[in-house]
Amino acid sequence: MAAPVAPAQDYVRVRIGSLQVGIASSCVRQALARPAGVLPVPGATGALAGVFSHQGQLIPLIDLRPWLHMAADTPCAYVLLLVTDGLLAGLAVDAVSSAQKIHPEHIEQVYHDDEPDHFFRYVARPTGDDELLNLLEPQRLMLRAQAWTRTAGMQAGGDAPPDLARTGPAISLALFELAGRVLALPSTLVAEVLPCPPMDTAFGWNGPLAGVAGWRGRQVYVLNGAVFSGALPVPPTPPPLLAVLERDGLCLGLRIDKTLAVRDIDCSQLLHGTDGPCSHPLVAATITAESGPPQLLLDDAALLALCPQTSRETRAQVQALAQDRRSSDAYIVCDAGEELALPMAAIVTIVSLPADMQAPSPDDPAAPSGSFTWQGRTLPLIALGPQGAPTARIVVIEHATRHFGLLVRNLVTLVPAYAATKTSFSQFGGQAQTMITLDSPEGKTSYRVWEPEELAGVTSHAR
Repeated sequence: MAAPVAPAQDYVRVRIGSLQVGIASSCVRQALARPAGVLPVPGATGALAGVFSHQGQLIPLIDLRPWLHMAADTPCAYVLLLVTDGLLAGLAVDAVSSAQKIHPEHIEQVYHDDEPDHFFRYVARPTGDDELLNLLEPQRLMLRAQAWTRTAGMQAGGDAPPDLARTGPAISLALFELAGRVLALPSTLVAEVLPCPPMDTAFGWNGPLAGVAGWRGRQVYVLNGAVFSGALPVPPTPPPLLAVLERDGLCLGLRIDKTLAVRDIDCSQLLHGTDGPCSHPLVAATITAESGPPQLLLDDAALLALCPQTSRETRAQVQALAQDRRSSDAYIVCDAGEELALPMAAIVTIVSLPADMQAPSPDDPAAPSGSFTWQGRTLPLIALGPQGAPTARIVVIEHATRHFGLLVRNLVTLVPAYAATKTSFSQFGGQAQTMITLDSPEGKTSYRVWEPEELAGVTSHAR
């Protein structure tokens, strides 16, 4: 009687870098696009690339490319959720090709040692395919991943039902360092940590916001560290990293010095409200620690409330008032105590200082207003800078058939039509202001636009 033929097994075929890999489908729970919120783990070793949240569970992410001495300049596009022996981990892969059956007689062992770091001891040549397929042994990989995660101070993901993982006496927190203190946030709130990119001014949003940065094609408002005054010391230098917080389509940036860990914190360690040693509107609780200052659990709802996008009225204001467009006007940028842009169409001429000029005294309201003679007429003269500041020229401006002069130190640059982006904004219902922004190899430069009617209002107020 012939011996029974072993049945073919199902394998998922993926690509990791240049390597074609087969993984037993019984160990593959799900394939998904790489999550945006992969958090690096300080102290990570081996192929542990970080940790991400999926259905309420913290899952370690394994990227084998550096382990296999392959380039890893860009993140892999997909993640396979692997499960074996009650452990769950994500494997970064570049492509998921297909599922196919492989007969045992088409599998050959090429490494016969028992080193724990050998995850690819077998190769297969599927029927009708001349290309060899490297077979990954998920059990060996999971055992190694356990050692990597323990070294990083965390536990490998457990294969618990999602409902069970979301309940219990512990909360998953991402821990950061800022100004020598430890800050904690729900790990599911942290979308990514990256080197802080260049920031643009958040026009019209002073106070809690330091600026706006680009992230994955979106604009992220970045918090001003001063909002933590009273809870944290002022950092001596701008923190180098940016933690992007994301929830329900809202994005907020928090500058930090370093990432520390992702840990499950027992709720019994949290001191809320007046029970904690730190009382601050952005601190929800403090975490008792064995040594050192208390760790601060930030109030995620209060933080996101600082984002302008949280207010429907604010969103409408931003859409109505912050309309970016190329300006069809040409401008001359002058140094008048501050660098400002004047519409070219309003400038009549630029003259040297006349001998009979009566300089204005902006610091003394009782002093007579400034004046100068131009084409036989006495015109009012404006000085926006401090009294006694050096000046060299007068820009003669026309508005509503009236003429007046603006004292300037020098001319900075000429901005041709359509060379700058014009942005209008209003600071919380205040007077509308306009900025123009120029792109240059050195970066972006912005200037406040003084419209003729604004300057005319200055002369009227002086009189």
